[in-house]
Amino acid sequence: MAHINASAGWGDAIIAVPLAMYEEYGDARALEECWAAAEKWINFGLHRSKTQRHPDREKLRPVAAPHEEFLWDAPYHWGEWLEPGVDTTDFGVLLTADRADVATPYLHRSAKQMVIAGKILGKPESVLDHYRKVAENTKNAWQKEFITSDGLLNPDTQAHYVRALDFGLAPDELHTKFVNRLVELVRAAGTHLGTGFLTTPYLLPVLADNGHLDLAFELLFQDTPPSWLGMRNRGSTTVWELWEGIYKDGKAFASLNHYSKGAVISFLHRYIAGLNATKPAYQEFVVQPKMHADIKNVNTRHITKYGEISVEWKLDGKAFTLNVTAPQGTSGKAILPNGSEHVIKDGTNTFTC
Repeated sequence: MAHINASAGWGDAIIAVPLAMYEEYGDARALEECWAAAEKWINFGLHRSKTQRHPDREKLRPVAAPHEEFLWDAPYHWGEWLEPGVDTTDFGVLLTADRADVATPYLHRSAKQMVIAGKILGKPESVLDHYRKVAENTKNAWQKEFITSDGLLNPDTQAHYVRALDFGLAPDELHTKFVNRLVELVRAAGTHLGTGFLTTPYLLPVLADNGHLDLAFELLFQDTPPSWLGMRNRGSTTVWELWEGIYKDGKAFASLNHYSKGAVISFLHRYIAGLNATKPAYQEFVVQPKMHADIKNVNTRHITKYGEISVEWKLDGKAFTLNVTAPQGTSGKAILPNGSEHVIKDGTNTFTC
């Protein structure tokens, strides 16, 4: 099983996690400690991209195209992993499928994250330029390989469009077309999600950030499988590895305690409650709730290194009230549903509209 120990999307945690820790705590020690290992990971991906080709691509194109030097397709990746409707019974097929549509974007994103981390750590400009070039080359390779002549993606899946939009891979002139196609695919699935492990965390934010907050809420409240509430309605008290983790006869399969899809909780905090950091460790933050007619009151709290930030809002008819408590050493901005902006000071703050 040694050949399945280096999958994109999982191995990229070596830079994604330390960077997230810096953003959360304002502490760069994990970034510094993981920098050398992250460099090795990027180099590993680049080496595999340059020296190996997936057998299916070799059959399709016996002579490699120039952009394939930055297309990471072999020898193995988990890929999106456990999208609804994907057959998981033949593990051999899962192990050998071409996942360049997933791995190449992750190599691209990790290179961009290395630039961010390098700036934080004060790395030389020559190092930052190297990773900027890796990001550019992998983006170009992905665009050449997966954007079709009619301006869509192949494979034509929800996950592919979500990843393209969230990772900044979509060309400017195709951005709106990608968004519209994602919406079409969601609607074609009966307003059900079609994402697996890797893009489920980004699906609702991508929709919300691109003018489809209503659809994001529809997916959140969807209660037939595959969905979050579909699990709950079938008796779940945990998050399952598979969207349909229990057969109709009640027999369980795969893991029934596998948190990946539970990443939707971030949407609840950052969009519905509206709390987002604008400086590391929430030294500065913004509160901008996203409203839904069926949500009348929300409260959340977040422990920062400065202390607890609490957010509570209520909608009573048309009257909106927002209460924010901020610890000393922090400051923020509240943006109310009517668009008005207000300064959040340390202590208790109340805003109405």
